[in-house]
Amino acid sequence: MNLMQRFALPPDEIYRRSFEMVDALLPSGTWSPEERQVVRRIVHATGDPQLATSVRFKPEAIDVGVAALRQGTSIFTDTHMVAAGIHRPWSDALGCSIHVLIAQEGLEVAAQSARMTRAAAAVIKALPNLGSTVVVIGNAPTALLALLDALAAGRCDPPTLIIGMPVGFIATSESKDALWERPYPAIIVEGTRGGSPVAAATMNALLALAQQQIETDMG
Repeated sequence: MNLMQRFALPPDEIYRRSFEMVDALLPSGTWSPEERQVVRRIVHATGDPQLATSVRFKPEAIDVGVAALRQGTSIFTDTHMVAAGIHRPWSDALGCSIHVLIAQEGLEVAAQSARMTRAAAAVIKALPNLGSTVVVIGNAPTALLALLDALAAGRCDPPTLIIGMPVGFIATSESKDALWERPYPAIIVEGTRGGSPVAAATMNALLALAQQQIETDMG
């Protein structure tokens, strides 16, 4: 018997069993039903049940985020990796376009002249477009810092929701702590952990919740 015969399962079976295992690992009564949907997708995407205890939700974050997605708001991601992890059939069905901040032209020159990262320069260049959108930052803490500085200075309208999940060791925890201290609807992963799979999984959970609400409303 080869390895595929011993261990592999049909795709639907893998998906079902994986979420059964995640649900068995997560404690009950810790999150609202909607928050639990986000947490279980993060754990499923990372294979790390311990990450669940680091996820934090502002009280209104899921409600305002899902409502915006139901209205077809734009989604801005910091990198291609985050955008690649978002389930396009769900975002397309809701009419939510996906934009990658780092894909904008001219960032290298802007970053060098301002002595900042390309991720931060990308946020600054896109400021006029970020109001009332969902901003998903899954890699660069400097992107989150630049966004928060711009908001504090009144240089752009606030996004409807900020998913702040950069990963790394330099300014990562600080950027997420700063987001948490501010009044904007937000979902974060505390500490140094985060990354593209975590941010994309969070976005996918919100898209799924929006779809479920629409289906329920339709009866």
